[in-house]
Amino acid sequence: MSKFPQPFLSTVSHWQATNRGVETLYNYNRDEPLPSDVVDYVIVGAGMAGATMAYHLTRPGVADGRKVVVLEAKDVASGASGRNGGHCAPFSFGTLSFLTKPLEEGGAGLSMEEAIELLDFEKRVLEYVDHVVEKEGWKDKVDFWKGEKVEVRISEARKAEMEDDYGRWVAAREDHPRFKGTEPEWTWCGDEVEAKRRTRISNALGFSKGPAGSVHPHKLTTHFLKAAIATGQADLFSWAPVQSVTQSGDEWTLEVHNRGVIRAKKVIFCTNAHTPHLFEEGNPIADYLTPFQAQAANVTPPTTYAGADYGIHSYTIEDGPYLIFTPHSGIVLGLHHVSAIEMGVMTHKEVFVEDDAHVAPGIKRWLEEYCKNNFADWGVEAPGEGVNRVWSGMLCATKDTLPLVGPIPGKEGLYIAAGYHGHGMARIPLVTRYLAELLTTGTWNPLLPRTFKVTPERFERGRTAPPMYTEIEKMGGGLAGSLLKSLRLGSGVDQVASVVR
Repeated sequence: MSKFPQPFLSTVSHWQATNRGVETLYNYNRDEPLPSDVVDYVIVGAGMAGATMAYHLTRPGVADGRKVVVLEAKDVASGASGRNGGHCAPFSFGTLSFLTKPLEEGGAGLSMEEAIELLDFEKRVLEYVDHVVEKEGWKDKVDFWKGEKVEVRISEARKAEMEDDYGRWVAAREDHPRFKGTEPEWTWCGDEVEAKRRTRISNALGFSKGPAGSVHPHKLTTHFLKAAIATGQADLFSWAPVQSVTQSGDEWTLEVHNRGVIRAKKVIFCTNAHTPHLFEEGNPIADYLTPFQAQAANVTPPTTYAGADYGIHSYTIEDGPYLIFTPHSGIVLGLHHVSAIEMGVMTHKEVFVEDDAHVAPGIKRWLEEYCKNNFADWGVEAPGEGVNRVWSGMLCATKDTLPLVGPIPGKEGLYIAAGYHGHGMARIPLVTRYLAELLTTGTWNPLLPRTFKVTPERFERGRTAPPMYTEIEKMGGGLAGSLLKSLRLGSGVDQVASVVR
């Protein structure tokens, strides 16, 4: 069943709340009729994937003269893209153990070569976003920052694992023809005193440091879409939830709730967590993707973390949050669900809900208390300091934690870029750039990891992955085992059936 229109009001993120000016795209074309002619491309979803997809298709020389329409069920970046932690940061060598672990054991099932190429891809995403923001003159408009991230280890076991991964990563780079002889972009420090001093985390034992970025994701998504619309080649229709997609000859007809239909030659699903509901039950795509809820908070720090003492890094912390220091709005932080369930601040039932209308009480308390309990020299919070906004958002897990990208097997003219497993900001901008190239040239760019490609073989391999959860766990019973194996990394209206036929 379709999850749109929604019968509830969503929470409002820090990013959504701080992008309400005259230059936004809220309610854009909400009451305008859909195009009556067949369009070349319909993009379903106006989050980061849909916005960058429209941007790439409307660059000169890519799809000149072809019409692009973006359909959004609510407003621009109303889903995960407008609710994330603000990172634009690649994974480090610290994920090698997971990335190379067999799929049936809860890993991503990549070879070492595939793993280091994936890490390089994510580094190139950061460089690409930096390039686009600079070229378009958006840097100050989207609060983009490029610098370094630290990954903190607070247990001896994880510190030892990190040291081992660093050695394997450096050695693997020297065995790879593209990276041999190049300077590693990540460093590792296992000195406890230095770790505490450099990270300001009171129980730090070691830390890595490498390239990272942060951005106001709602503003960046908006600017990508506005740039596409400004060409005259693309248009956006907000509050246009797709209910069904059916094929007739070489065209696809999309039924849009209360808005009629639109016909397209090609359709690109950029709907992430909401993608499974657009496919019939039993379709391998619907089986491969699992929606789940995440949460984040905005924190105003005390003056001990202001001025020259303000944080200069973005962080990920073992058994703790991922967080960034925004340019001028304090800290945004969230918690990985594996840790949340292990610590008992969330249950499976609270994770596997398909709405962003609430934040579970346990995780809300944890977010409110983390900074003052863990950052050295935090001090006393004055009225107005500390957590001032908490929100939730829908993410999308995949069987192997990698996105589904490319043409959908057996559905000529349908394409997908979805399933980012909570790591979309580090992958989407180049995923959609290369997908736009594939749409217009028919060629898969070798710089786009083939491990992202949608294939029947990948669906079959996915059957060996541990289940995301059992029905008992989703209802609130059982232990956290299956989830911990799979989520590793981290007004009343009618409901209309929504399937791709």
